[in-house]
Amino acid sequence: MLLSVLIARYRSDRNERWLKIKTVQKGKFPVVGFIKDPTGVAALYLGKKEGKELVYMGKVGTGWSRTVSSEIRKKLDTVVSPKAKLTRPIKKPKATWVEPTFYADVEYRDITSEGLLRAGSFKGLSKK
Repeated sequence: MLLSVLIARYRSDRNERWLKIKTVQKGKFPVVGFIKDPTGVAALYLGKKEGKELVYMGKVGTGWSRTVSSEIRKKLDTVVSPKAKLTRPIKKPKATWVEPTFYADVEYRDITSEGLLRAGSFKGLSKK
């Protein structure tokens, strides 16, 4: 792909010489918990393996339909755990913790300085 660069002075109005391009990153993250919704899930809590540790990476709460939300809930209900499997536990009063056997495919904009996903969107669920 050939990309030509045009140098122009910045102007505060909209014009074709300045383009805002957002990067989208993708990743597979173990699901460590979820927030219940009456018919499915409201959000998924995600982790990340760092060596032998499983650390919290944030949550994702968008990207699914009601039907998919219900399907996710049915799968996660089979692996509910009494406590979080994270190396360093976190307080999430609404969380239902699960064994990290399912992975969420997530698109996200960035990882914050705290190590959390920014602007995540759910794209799919798969087994380990």
